[in-house]
Amino acid sequence: MKHAFTVTGNLDAPVAVTVAAYLDCEHYIHLHKSLTDSLEIMGVKGRVITVRQSWKWFGLKLGHFKDCEYIPPCEFKISNVMPAPWWLPSIHHFVSIDTYLTYIENKETDSTDFRFDVELDMPFWLYPLRGFMQGLIEKMHVRQNVEDMELIKRREKLFGRGNISPYVAEHHFMYHKDEYVKHFGKAGRAVRA
Repeated sequence: MKHAFTVTGNLDAPVAVTVAAYLDCEHYIHLHKSLTDSLEIMGVKGRVITVRQSWKWFGLKLGHFKDCEYIPPCEFKISNVMPAPWWLPSIHHFVSIDTYLTYIENKETDSTDFRFDVELDMPFWLYPLRGFMQGLIEKMHVRQNVEDMELIKRREKLFGRGNISPYVAEHHFMYHKDEYVKHFGKAGRAVRA
């Protein structure tokens, strides 16, 4: 049985900066420690990166594999979420989760509107828990947005609003940097999406 829901909102940062923060690999480990202990790239196929995201629980390293797709300039899709290790009981054995995140430039406020679409596919006996699962996913999304905005605001104080140069610097590890630069440029102040 399928359960779909949408979360919308606004982030007080230009769209190029918001997209850059999402693609910024380094911040996942340093900033989102409450959500993950490690993030390993398992494979790259075009714009799809397969990662293993994990954390420690009673000495066990557990988590999941997922495919993360960047659809330039401002869209992201997560699919094929599978438990890791496969033999450890996990909700991912029973529930399929697909997400689609779209960032939309808000020219009036020089900020980013977002739409986060989630689809859960689960057996009928888990369907009564759909509201609980939705709440967990919404909480995690809010927490990640708050942490991303803290990073963005810190960088904004150092480099100025809309400055994407820290993200596109040669030494900085960013998913799909070449694709990002094609759409947003390399200049200190981002070009419009």
